[in-house]
Amino acid sequence: RYQQKKTGANPWTSGIGKDGGDRIGQEILGVDGMNYTVETIADALAAHLAPVLPGVSFYKNLNQQEMKKPCIFLQQQYGSIKPETGGYFLRTIGLDLICMEDEKQEDLQERYQKTAETLDLHLKTFPYTDGIQSEPVRLRPEKREWKMEEDGLHYRFELRERVTIPKTEVKMQTIETYQEGVVE
Repeated sequence: RYQQKKTGANPWTSGIGKDGGDRIGQEILGVDGMNYTVETIADALAAHLAPVLPGVSFYKNLNQQEMKKPCIFLQQQYGSIKPETGGYFLRTIGLDLICMEDEKQEDLQERYQKTAETLDLHLKTFPYTDGIQSEPVRLRPEKREWKMEEDGLHYRFELRERVTIPKTEVKMQTIETYQEGVVE
């Protein structure tokens, strides 16, 4: 559960792995030098939304024990990396913020409506840092849409970032020497 502390504690309770879970062994760096992972995006969203959604617990995934409602968790829906000019790639990450309320509430529809409107208002952009870079950048969610389903409110959006994938170069290991001379 998110605890608002001045210490900047991690607002998510447990995790997707330190490597973000959406890449295997290779860094994908944004043009701004940031490393974009689902874990760091989740952390940025939780920190950004906690002040405007008081009393809402933020979780990294649905399968956490002792989940307290109302709550929100983030799921990656899809992802792609497409080549662009200049050695860059366009990375698209489809995300779904799932908001769950206690189903026994009489005003469930109104609660979901209010949460959706709050997300619309506060997710035009949000500050993001990967925990390594000190200066945050503003991410702009695209294709934002929300829908009430049986399991809760689904707020879906895409993040699109221009990235580079560093090439692993083989360094020179030996050098041959040649001796020149005049042949008579």
